Formats: sequence, structure tokens, C-alpha cells
Amino acid sequence: MLVIRKSQVKVFEQVAVQRFEAGLLDHLRTFFPEQAAALGTAQLGKVVRYGLQRAESRGLRTERGLYLYLALMFMLGSAFDEDPQLAWMPPLQPPAPPPPAEEPQQATPPVEAAPTPATVPPPEETEPAPPPETPDTRIVPLYEQAMAFLDRTAGPDNEFLRHTLSVLRHPQVFEGLPAAPSFGHRVLLLLQTLAPEKYKALGEGALRALVRSGYEAAKYHGVTTESGMMNYLALAFVLGSGFDRDPLYPWAATVLTDPALADPAQRGAVLRETALKALEKCLPAGSRRAEQSAIALAKPAKSYRRIVEEAPDGFSPPVTPILDPAP
Repeated sequence: MLVIRKSQVKVFEQVAVQRFEAGLLDHLRTFFPEQAAALGTAQLGKVVRYGLQRAESRGLRTERGLYLYLALMFMLGSAFDEDPQLAWMPPLQPPAPPPPAEEPQQATPPVEAAPTPATVPPPEETEPAPPPETPDTRIVPLYEQAMAFLDRTAGPDNEFLRHTLSVLRHPQVFEGLPAAPSFGHRVLLLLQTLAPEKYKALGEGALRALVRSGYEAAKYHGVTTESGMMNYLALAFVLGSGFDRDPLYPWAATVLTDPALADPAQRGAVLRETALKALEKCLPAGSRRAEQSAIALAKPAKSYRRIVEEAPDGFSPPVTPILDPAP
């Protein structure tokens, strides 16, 4: 009898994973060419591995789910599913059902005589229960909702996003803000000036949450001046609240951990200048969203770790199956 050992199955799986990662890298280079070029081969590989780890930790297992998750990372930031400004985004993991309520014990009713066969009603036909929701089924409507959000906030051709970056290049936008009762109010006025469409779509509740979390993150990085914090919060608004640790934006961590930039005002200014240089090369929302979406949504809803029997293109791994010894 032909037997394939567990060690050989693991080899098959590793080959399938390598093929999947290579296809995913090609996809990202095709539809996010500016980001891929700016990152370089080594950093792009790190982004993909980081994204796969995050996606799997959220229960995603299929090719389609992983393609969609990585695309959302590139367009909304790697921490998009933890970003306080994206509170409208539902979690990928469906909520656990509540435990069944315990029914009060009742006295045993008297036993009644069973009805005769003639009086037994026929069994009612019931419709089959729908399949349970999984992260892989939930990500499709979430992704479609995110694309509609980007069309409203970045613009179908990123025209709103380009306007935001144009405004961000002018220091006077920070200096010319009207008087406000608090620093938080001034930041909200800044964000509204930078991206009025996005400000309106998110609403003040989500933006206040972003300001609170960004304020604490900026202090953690030693950015404590008002101008430095405004620069930091403007970038969190545009790139996502986790931009300071996002492998898509390695320049941010480089600036924020540079011991030569000990002065808080200097650190905030260098962060803004570095961000503007990086963003001139590529827009975070992607330039071919519709084409990319069509291909990602058409990916199979099968595990990307499939073994040789399910591998495409007639591929066969370079492993010889082992025959059980004759008895």
C-alpha cells in the first residue's frame, strides 16, 4: 500500500505555502507597485510574513481571505483592524454565542398514553441551518465596505488623498488654525482641514478616540511639543494609528527611535519631513483598487496550505512516497 508519512505531508505543505507567498508577492508588486518599490525586496517580504501572521491569528485560512487582508493592510495600514478611527469596521472573529440559560427544574409530569399511529402528526420539514460564520466569510463584506469607505474618503482616483498631502506640505496649515478651547479641539480642526471628506465620514466620536490614543503614543515616543504632536496625529490620521510600528512605513520607527533626535520639536519636524518625502513616492490607498479587488475576490475559498493533491498546474513536489514494507 502507498503511504505518505507525516514528514512528507509537511514538505508538501511547505512547498504549497512557498508557492502561495510567491503569488501574493507578485500580486502586491502588480497592484501596489509604488509601495513595493519603496519597501524593497527584503522589507516587502517582511511585510507579507507579518501580514500572514496577523491574518492567521484572526482565523483567516483561505487564499481569498489572506489576499483581502493583505490588501487592506496596504490601503488602510497594517493595524487597520485595531485602529480607533475605523471603529465602524466589525471584528473578523464572530462573537462567541452566549451560554445557554439554565432552565428551572420542574416536577416530572404524569406519563400520558402514547397516541395511536393514526393520530401521530407527520414531521415538519425544516430548512437546513445556514453555515456558521467564519473570519473567511466575514472578511468579504468587510472588504467591500472598506472599498466604499476609501472611495468616499480618498476619492475613486485618490483625488481627495492627493489634496490632503498637498495641504500637509504647507506648515502654515498648522500655524493658522483658529483659536479653540483646547489642544484636542485644535487637532480636530487640523484634521478637518486636511481631509474634510474623511472627517465627515468618520465622525467626531471616532476622531476623538484617535486623538486620545495618538496623544499617548506621541508622548511615549518623546514627541511632547504641540507642533510635534500635531505632526504625529496628522500622520496617524492619514496612514493609520499604528504607523509608528508599521512595517509598511519603516522610516517612522527609524525617526522615532533615533537617539540623535532627542529634542521633541526636532523629532516631530523630522518625522513630518521624512513622511512627506516617502508619501511623494506612493499613495497609501493604492492606485488600482478596482482591478486589485476583482482579482483578490476571485481567489478560491480554499486553504492556502493545501497539499499536493490540490496543488494547481499539475505541480508535483520533489518527494518520493514511501511504500510500506511487505508483511
